[in-house]
Parts: sequence; structure tokens; C-alpha cells
Amino acid sequence: MGRMTYLWGDDAGDFRPERWLNNGVFQPQSPFKFIAFHAGPRICLGKDFAYRQMKIVSIALIHFFHFKLANETKQVTYKTLLTLHIDGGLPLCAVSRKTF
Repeated sequence: MGRMTYLWGDDAGDFRPERWLNNGVFQPQSPFKFIAFHAGPRICLGKDFAYRQMKIVSIALIHFFHFKLANETKQVTYKTLLTLHIDGGLPLCAVSRKTF
């Protein structure tokens, strides 16, 4: 839809970022021209469903399993990047919770 010539002109398929500049100043277009994004931010339409599904699976795992460190003597350290990572990963053992 972002390549419709009646919206963007005959060169709609060409990469021309300057089409949104007017004398060097950015001129935003109507968000309704980007129909695929429903006039909102460019986010995945299934994002909310995926987060909900992730929470449901997490709850089920916590309900049916008890988690413990694979090596309880290993010191857990962090690696500072753009986001905080666990250095070397975090190997876990999942032990079934017998809830019968």
C-alpha cells in the first residue's frame, strides 16, 4: 500500500526520503496514507496477542514446574550492554511439581 502511485506519485516505488522534505524541513504526511498501520504507530498488529500468549505460557510453566540453577555454585554475573544480560546465560533445571 505504501507504493500506490495515486497517493505518492509515479515514483512511489523509488526510495526517495527527500519527498518528505520541503526546503530542507521535514513535512509529515497524513497518517491515514499509511493504511497498513491504521493511522497509528508502526507496531505489529499481533503484538498484544503475542504478549498475552507469552504470559499464559509463563504461568503454566511456573504452575507445573519448579526451577533451580543447574549449577548452584556458579556465581551469576551480568554483562552490561544496551540491555542487561546474564553473562554466560542462566542454565536452569525444571523439576515437575507433582500436584495430583
